[in-house]
Amino acid sequence: MVQSRVKPNEVTFTSAFHACAHAGLVDDGLNLFNFMQKNHPENLRTDHYTCIVDLLGRADRLEEAYHLINTMPFEPSHAVWGALLGACAIHENVELGEVAAKWLFKLEPENTGNYILLGNIYSAVGRFDDAEKVRQMMDDVGLVKAPANSMIEVRNL
Repeated sequence: MVQSRVKPNEVTFTSAFHACAHAGLVDDGLNLFNFMQKNHPENLRTDHYTCIVDLLGRADRLEEAYHLINTMPFEPSHAVWGALLGACAIHENVELGEVAAKWLFKLEPENTGNYILLGNIYSAVGRFDDAEKVRQMMDDVGLVKAPANSMIEVRNL
């Protein structure tokens, strides 16, 4: 696009970051993010930071993701913290998982998924008492995990 003199917009960048994250192209995604910061800072949105946190998180570069969150030019959204918590669950990082969960409990106190992810991190590392405390926190707040379900559509019935 640059060579063709076509100016990318914020959706173009989001799509490219998302693709890099899912393809494992960490350096390419980071280079593109640096390009965006330098050449198109007016297009930077929280979604772009969420994608880069996801990109770094998938690559187990959680400290870098956390540093990026702390240096964002605006307040991190629940999506940014959720990307970090999800990565912490994948890589069983309790310390940063607790930090992300703390923010998510403030930003989205009714989202049971955040509690479940933190509990899963604790369980994965054998901290079953802490996992039980998270379940108790949910009970104390009055949250109930919605049961999973699926729907099958049958014609002519």
